[in-house]
Amino acid sequence: MRTALQLQQQRRRRAAPSLKQQYEEYILQRIESFKNSLSRREVLDLGDEAIAEMESARGGQFLLTEILLSDWVDRLIRKRLGLQPYGRWSRYFRKLRTSQREPTRWGIDRRCPIIQLLPRLEPGDTALVIGNDAAPIAYLLAAYDVEVVFTGPDMTFVDQVESRVAEEALGHLCTTFVSPTGQFPCELADQVQLLVFDTGTLDGVTSPARAEILHRLMTRTAHGGVHLILPSEHALAPEALLTHYGEWTREDDTPERRKPARSFGVLLGKPVPLDASPVAESRDVPA
Repeated sequence: MRTALQLQQQRRRRAAPSLKQQYEEYILQRIESFKNSLSRREVLDLGDEAIAEMESARGGQFLLTEILLSDWVDRLIRKRLGLQPYGRWSRYFRKLRTSQREPTRWGIDRRCPIIQLLPRLEPGDTALVIGNDAAPIAYLLAAYDVEVVFTGPDMTFVDQVESRVAEEALGHLCTTFVSPTGQFPCELADQVQLLVFDTGTLDGVTSPARAEILHRLMTRTAHGGVHLILPSEHALAPEALLTHYGEWTREDDTPERRKPARSFGVLLGKPVPLDASPVAESRDVPA
């Protein structure tokens, strides 16, 4: 994620993935999703169908290997799903991504602080998104090529998130987990650039436990990273958690006369140590 200075200087640290690479990831994701939807019997039947087609196409003159069979199964699935060729897909994909990068597509109010963060996002940034009310932010971040991990306490809802990102061709950018409040899977990366959670995820948690959870989330965030705290109905206001953030900088602050009647979230930046090494110039790429 770019700093405010890098944004002003129009610097990027990472190049966006090519359309061809995104197409290959999309095809792989659709094929794997289809396989996961099959029963064991259906998988075996698909393998038999693939062997029959190979024998017909090659007159039985082939050495059957696991890799060859897997490739042929993937070819069958691709045909069955009617997946578009690259040229047609790329035209469709450009329009889709443009639409997906509009916050209103996901029902996100333009007064949400995530809006001012969007210009700083870069492909390959990492984000941990926690809580059902934060799911729209996960979709939006994935549309900006951010590598998102979404976790929520309700399995049914998490399954819905997984289905939605698959339908939107964002599945390869968003991994989902089910975990109780305050307990996060060990598979998650140690450090993320962006952490988003709704206050409902802390509902019913004691004050000492809440402080411990927030401390662990802060530790999990890279220096220069940000936290976006979103409001939840019948839960604490995001501003009620500001006392836990010490030296962090509030980045969504507005003059008192411009503040809305209700909170749309709080954006906080983690300070960078004074002795931290600057990003090497060689990593910058033209905007």
